[in-house]
Amino acid sequence: MRKIGFLLLTGLVVLASCGKTDQYKVSGTVEGVTEGQAVLQKIEAQGPVAVDTAEIVDGAFTFTGSVEHPELHLIYVDDNQVPVAFFLENANITINADVENMQDAEVAGSEINAKFKEFNDGVPSNDRAQSLQQEFMAARQSGDQEKMQELAAEYQGIMQEQQQYYRDFVMANTDNVVGAFLAMNMAGSMELPELEELVASLQESNAGHPYVLELEKMLEPMKKQQAAETAIQVGNAAPDFTLTDLEGNEVSLADFQGKYVFLDFWASWCSPCRNESPNMVKAYEEFGGENFEIVGVSLDKTAEPWRKAVEEDNMTWTLLHDPQGDVANTYGVQSIPFTLLLDKEGNIIEKNLRGEQLQNKLKELL
Repeated sequence: MRKIGFLLLTGLVVLASCGKTDQYKVSGTVEGVTEGQAVLQKIEAQGPVAVDTAEIVDGAFTFTGSVEHPELHLIYVDDNQVPVAFFLENANITINADVENMQDAEVAGSEINAKFKEFNDGVPSNDRAQSLQQEFMAARQSGDQEKMQELAAEYQGIMQEQQQYYRDFVMANTDNVVGAFLAMNMAGSMELPELEELVASLQESNAGHPYVLELEKMLEPMKKQQAAETAIQVGNAAPDFTLTDLEGNEVSLADFQGKYVFLDFWASWCSPCRNESPNMVKAYEEFGGENFEIVGVSLDKTAEPWRKAVEEDNMTWTLLHDPQGDVANTYGVQSIPFTLLLDKEGNIIEKNLRGEQLQNKLKELL
């Protein structure tokens, strides 16, 4: 990792600045190359997409055009696997590179790229992190476990320091596109309230930009997950739903009002789920009937493996199919098995009972 910026190519950016033209001109020189081809690529959500090519003549190339929004682009020279990474905006941009060290290219004429350079240059202990990786490999080859642990601890400390630098830089740069770019990569590690605050701050200077819109999209599943987690807290009424059973009949959770219900999210391919089947069979044989029902919700994508697992595991309780995972999403299911025990009014009284825990709880209740 020569520059942290090169690890962030899935990010997107924007910056409003003064004095720009409505066209861009990228004038580049590459030391060590006299002729060949330069390829300009734009970073899309699905990966880099070539948008233009230019002939290299006497070590120089030029790209011209216009962009609606400043975005991260790459320039590759011939077969060189290391690109120049920069933000293309409507401005006169110059790039001076060495074919042996493309990652260290000098980019001028752009406020965005000056800010991006400031970020990269400020990353703490970057050179030491690179050397630590090499030293760790050498220690592993020699079987020096003590040295490996020592190097790993130092590397972990540097990573924490860099993460803090990254976060601090983003928070100090919510008024520009570099902050938006870095936020795209940091968002996944943030809690919802913090990310909402960050996006709101970015919107003040970058409202409507595709990259900020992408951050807004990231908020939606997080909001749904938080709502689901809130809905299934112990003491709350379990959200009602309707799914089809093995015979294709529609069955609703509300149909079991007046009974204790053990709601089990599982799948045929889930080994821990299948390992719980004998415990559930035993519990159902002892308590199933007028006052207790198990409602199994399979997340199998197709019916065949679901039906096969039902037969193999001797499941005789209510079995429903949620192939699209809609009900699982409503319940905020992140992993399976996931279970809830409901009282006769449909309120949640226990979560994720396993093994003998279910039978012991049912003995207490029934």
